[in-house]
Amino acid sequence: MHDDIHHEAWRDRVVPALLDAVREGDVAEVRRWLADGLPANWQDVEGCSLIFLAAYHRQWAVVDCLLAGGASVDLPDRRGWTPFFWAAFNGHADIVSFLIGRGASPDARNEDGEWPLFWAVYKGHTSVVRHLLVGGAKRNQLDAEGHDELWLAQTLGRQDIVAILEGPRARHTNRHVRNSPNETM
Repeated sequence: MHDDIHHEAWRDRVVPALLDAVREGDVAEVRRWLADGLPANWQDVEGCSLIFLAAYHRQWAVVDCLLAGGASVDLPDRRGWTPFFWAAFNGHADIVSFLIGRGASPDARNEDGEWPLFWAVYKGHTSVVRHLLVGGAKRNQLDAEGHDELWLAQTLGRQDIVAILEGPRARHTNRHVRNSPNETM
């Protein structure tokens, strides 16, 4: 656990009303709790933070409120999943885009060494792949077996994602092949 979170001290004090306020987007109630001393990085026993809960329920104003109160957009749960990782895994491009705009790391790895782009490719979330790449996700990261996301997309036959991952490089390579001096007509 993170010593700076002090979630244990708040375990008995956080009531369902606060969690409901986060889920429902009641920024005033969330601010009241923060003003009363609730750490912005409070986590439940599974490590689920308030910012994770707010992102899950697409409560953008609550996310911003928590960030203004000092919450970390990249605070992981006990499995190493950040709100951003969860959104990419589940194909929620709107959340991915929002969290990138709030400084989330597009390359954070969980405790199993997995990263958002690899999972987005695996699950076929084309729009998430686009948002990740625009948001600065690194390409060509390798998993434990030495495979990158392009290999995965090719292996799974996700041609739309292969085209995105290859991007201009593929068009340039194809143009070069067509114009080679060894080409016969």
